[in-house]
Amino acid sequence: MLSKMRPALKPPGLVGVVAGFLLGGGSSQAQDALRSALSLQPVIAATQTTPVDLRPDRPHVGPVQFTLGAYTGVELNDNVNTSQFDPQSDLLLRGGVTMGLVWPATIQSELRFGSSFGYVHYLQNSQYDHLEVAPNSALSWAVGFDDGTITFFDQFSYSQQVVAESAIAGLATFPRFNNTVGTRVDWLPGRWALEAGYSHNDSFSDSTQFQYLNSSSEYFFARGGWRFAESTQVGLEASSSITSYQLATQTGNYSISFGPYADWQITQSLHASLRGGPVIYVFDHPTSTQGKTLDAYYLGFDVSHRLTDFFTQRISVQRDVRQGVNQGSSYIQELVANYSVSLALTQRITVGAGFSYEQGTQPLEVPVNVFPFGTIFFQSLENYDRYGATLSTSWQATEKLAATLAFNHWLRDSNFQGNGYTVNSLSLSVSLTF
Repeated sequence: MLSKMRPALKPPGLVGVVAGFLLGGGSSQAQDALRSALSLQPVIAATQTTPVDLRPDRPHVGPVQFTLGAYTGVELNDNVNTSQFDPQSDLLLRGGVTMGLVWPATIQSELRFGSSFGYVHYLQNSQYDHLEVAPNSALSWAVGFDDGTITFFDQFSYSQQVVAESAIAGLATFPRFNNTVGTRVDWLPGRWALEAGYSHNDSFSDSTQFQYLNSSSEYFFARGGWRFAESTQVGLEASSSITSYQLATQTGNYSISFGPYADWQITQSLHASLRGGPVIYVFDHPTSTQGKTLDAYYLGFDVSHRLTDFFTQRISVQRDVRQGVNQGSSYIQELVANYSVSLALTQRITVGAGFSYEQGTQPLEVPVNVFPFGTIFFQSLENYDRYGATLSTSWQATEKLAATLAFNHWLRDSNFQGNGYTVNSLSLSVSLTF
């Protein structure tokens, strides 16, 4: 751990990890710049709470600690193409490696890297085969100073999962690569908690079908609060983003959001957070559905509760505005509610359940055949609802070997015919740490 760095952040509990894995969610959703800033929290927390383990039985070279593992899995999916009328079932085979390193270069600086790389093979539809890189994979360099930390980071991911994106339907793959490089300052002078950051994001697809999403963004974030206790603070936060696209089918924009936030460690086992405020998006070109500006709001509410040493639960409600992902769609307004619960039956066996509801609105281009002009595209608003449920059980067979069995159900409804689907999947995954 680095000396003279800010006090350790509370790492996410098991229930939060389970909820994120099972229901496809990551960090708390918000505007693009705020969401990016919040996604960096696990990287900051790892730097300040996870010490280097250089015991002889742990892999390391000098002061550099390494982690290396492998995973494999099988998934039976009854609708791999998320189709409403023509679902395709298939058996998916997964395999890959996980790796990481920690290097305490000096007393006040530390280099960390963590990621997993894998491959997915479809037994019946091999045209959907693809690589995958874990979300929030990151390389970070943290430098400590009196009461604070400067973190330089590069976060990256590559995914083709469709069910991970609620605004998409009728596709089997949705290939996209995201890379965010930037810097973040966390400073705790006295009872104040100050944070500021800047990052540059590149998002692109290696498929010609989705090259309309190729874009670059600048993210700005600042937050200042008063700490009533080590894990309790109240303050104000602001974020801004500037996004430009390579193709004219998507309109560039900039956004501003600001509002109060509160993090409250109510008891040792109960934590709550609340944030919210107005959001303004200004588009380079007006559209028929919202004009040149969009006035909205964001809201985040999260409560995690460890009832006993064996039973934990979490509930979260997030409302946000973000970039559109369909061609011609300039934004997505979405409300997401999640509830998850985890129960440790024994020291090695854990069962969990998760439930989610998502309600969204987005502009879409609708093709209409107009004689004698052919097909003309009109823009209209899609309103969709999506429901998710997960049941799972995990077994820590040994210190290095673990297995998870999970069932997932997704149901999407839309006011656009053909944009709904039902997906059921049963998966078994095994991981080994060397």
